[in-house]
Amino acid sequence: MSDIEMGSGSDDSEIEDLDEKIQEIKMKLSENKSSIPLANQLLTALRKNGDFDELNDKRKEFVQWAPLNPLNWKHWIEDIQKRKPEPSVEEVEKLFERAVFDENDVTIWVERFCRKTCEKALTAIGNRYDSGGHIWLLYLQYEMRQLTKSRNMPDFEKLAEQVAHLFQRALRVPTDQLEEVFCLAEQFCADFNMASQIDEFRKHYNSSMKQKEQLSKFQTLIDDPETKREGLKQYFDFEMKSGVPSRAQMAHERMVSELEDDESVWSAYGAWTDTELKWPQVSVEVYERALRHCPYSFVLHQQILLALERARKPNEVIDQLWERAKNNVIDSADEGRSLYRTYAFLLRRRIVLSGSNDYSQMAEIFDEGAAKLKEWFSMAWDPTAEYRQMQAYFYASLMHDMEKCRKIWNDILASGFGRFAGKWLDAVRLERQFGDNENARKFLSKALNSVSDNVNEIYVYYVQFEREEGTLAELDQVLAKVNSQIAHRASRPQKKIPEKVIPAKKEVKENQKRNSGGEPIVKKVKSEDGGFKAPLPPSILKKSSPSSGSTSTPSTVSFATSKASPGTEDARTIFVSNLDFTTTEDDIRQAIEGVSSIRFARKAHTDQTHRGFAYVVMENEEKTEAALQKDRVPVKGRPMFISANDPEKRVGFKFATGLEKSKIFVRNVHFQATEDELRNLFSKFGMVTSVRRVTHRDGKPKGVAFIDFDSEASAQKAVASGDKLMLRDRELEVAISNPPAKKEKHGKSGFVHKEATEEDGPRKGHAAKIQLVPRALSNKAPQITARLDAMDVSEAPSSSASSSETKPAQSLSNDEFRKMFMRK
Repeated sequence: MSDIEMGSGSDDSEIEDLDEKIQEIKMKLSENKSSIPLANQLLTALRKNGDFDELNDKRKEFVQWAPLNPLNWKHWIEDIQKRKPEPSVEEVEKLFERAVFDENDVTIWVERFCRKTCEKALTAIGNRYDSGGHIWLLYLQYEMRQLTKSRNMPDFEKLAEQVAHLFQRALRVPTDQLEEVFCLAEQFCADFNMASQIDEFRKHYNSSMKQKEQLSKFQTLIDDPETKREGLKQYFDFEMKSGVPSRAQMAHERMVSELEDDESVWSAYGAWTDTELKWPQVSVEVYERALRHCPYSFVLHQQILLALERARKPNEVIDQLWERAKNNVIDSADEGRSLYRTYAFLLRRRIVLSGSNDYSQMAEIFDEGAAKLKEWFSMAWDPTAEYRQMQAYFYASLMHDMEKCRKIWNDILASGFGRFAGKWLDAVRLERQFGDNENARKFLSKALNSVSDNVNEIYVYYVQFEREEGTLAELDQVLAKVNSQIAHRASRPQKKIPEKVIPAKKEVKENQKRNSGGEPIVKKVKSEDGGFKAPLPPSILKKSSPSSGSTSTPSTVSFATSKASPGTEDARTIFVSNLDFTTTEDDIRQAIEGVSSIRFARKAHTDQTHRGFAYVVMENEEKTEAALQKDRVPVKGRPMFISANDPEKRVGFKFATGLEKSKIFVRNVHFQATEDELRNLFSKFGMVTSVRRVTHRDGKPKGVAFIDFDSEASAQKAVASGDKLMLRDRELEVAISNPPAKKEKHGKSGFVHKEATEEDGPRKGHAAKIQLVPRALSNKAPQITARLDAMDVSEAPSSSASSSETKPAQSLSNDEFRKMFMRK
């Protein structure tokens, strides 16, 4: 048996046999070892069942990583006080300090309430509406008892004035027990002949009562489970507007006590102490408490690293927290990059303060972050190259290692960013600042053949670079390269502008080129939902055969396919699209049962990355029908579009349009709101048959939803109620569903029907030739005839005149050529 008395765990009732319940909790806890609620449930059940030896062990084990709830802390303090032999005062005080650190709760403060802890308790929760009054009453009653014992003391009047001042402080605080405090003040005036104080007490009381009337409205909302969160928010806003730091802090304390596992609430509390309170030690304590309740939060770990730095905590403490953070809280590439970046620049500031120039530790962190995040999140670890750009700048500016910098930039450009002019120019600027012009010139030369967007930026920058840094010969060479590249791009075939022709038939066929094997080359066509329809597998493309009597009509191919024969592989094939590029076969097999084989459409020259869609062959036709019902099931956060392997039947917009009197349209829906929350909110108007939250193709919510009722009357009632419908702190807008009709975008062949206009112009995407001659000569000279190093580089419109209509250039004298430049 334990040295704790059996009676301490019974709460004056018979011990209940809870062995079965305890085993059930242990089983759940073994599956989820980090569950704080389960840990607290187990401690409560063990104490109630009288298993005190195991209770002591579990308390010591759980308190290392989990915050105990107020009830378990209260029980632990009670049990240790009843222990034989009696514990030391230091041991009890240490346990009490740990308890109020975990839970700033009035029940814990009451357990150790004495004059030594009175002011601490008032600072901790004295200004809270829901519990501050209880602390004030205990304090005042204690001081009145002490004053009674001091009636015959020479300093009695001085002590009475001090207690009167304490009453004034208490009456300035609007708490739920303000009336009891005032009654006690009246009793104090009568018992100790302090009638002169009653007017002052009443003035403070009346002022606080006005505030209490407002706070009581918030408390009414908080007491109702359905409006609790909204009530807390209104209470918080009210206290924050008061401008009194102590009341603002109590507002934060109230929020975290009611929503202790909400990391956003803790994060806001910590940010407030950082920016408004500006007490580094208080900030650190808040963040340490926050991590006890939300140990999974990378945001809180990021904030506490900076708070520890502001508080000038030892480096060992910061580094220990960093080790825990990087190994336990990174769940996404965004979080990983942010956390590694925070610690890397924290190290830079530490190194600067120490007066050292050794940045090798910072380099190790940058390299470790790149290696680990790439291992964990594959190609998606740095989608914007932001992390690698910071890493490259660090190696160039602080490590003076341009070879490593260039290696990082080459990796950036080779991972899909080589088509962007901005990335090349960033690399060139870094090279010019910390490297040498020769390597900058190499980057610019490679950019000429790599950039596909804003290529004119490269042309202009390259010419200007040689003006500033190069010789005349190098400038001439670059001008020749640029003009050659412009001519090459301009020589690419342009898309012809089709004439306005009214098609005789709705069915549109397009001539198809054929490859060497005779198979038609199929182009991608837009689908009704804004994406692209994928081409059919080559094995099922149908060749069209021209009529025997026709000799001049070219062969054409239609995207329409005949229905697959039952029992064949084609009949068991489904088309799956809108997949995340990192989706694997295992992900699809987990979402769809009965998969026989999967073939992804791969990108060119790679076997690693697919194009976001696949052809899935099912085991049998029953499994195929079941798979089609899985349409829009989320996989890796994106809705998976599933349809029969037929371009005419692939997934598009599948919901009805037009007026629907039994359905309502809801706007301003919180992105984190669930269908169950919407269903519960609107059920008061009638039976809800279905709830649909509208999402983008990437699975992210649009902030709107459709609610189906069983009758038109229920829908009308929801719209006409006039009540403010609040969900997750947002007011919803409600209307009868009446979406516009969807326009037909495709013909039978799957191509978009678009009538060309004369304003369409030539095909975009090809850079116009840079005109390197004066504008006055642009219409007279077909080619460059003057020195180009002194002229502006600008984009000129393409000419549609044929070469046969171009007049030969007239020769000009030097004086005539000079006058051309002087024209305005």
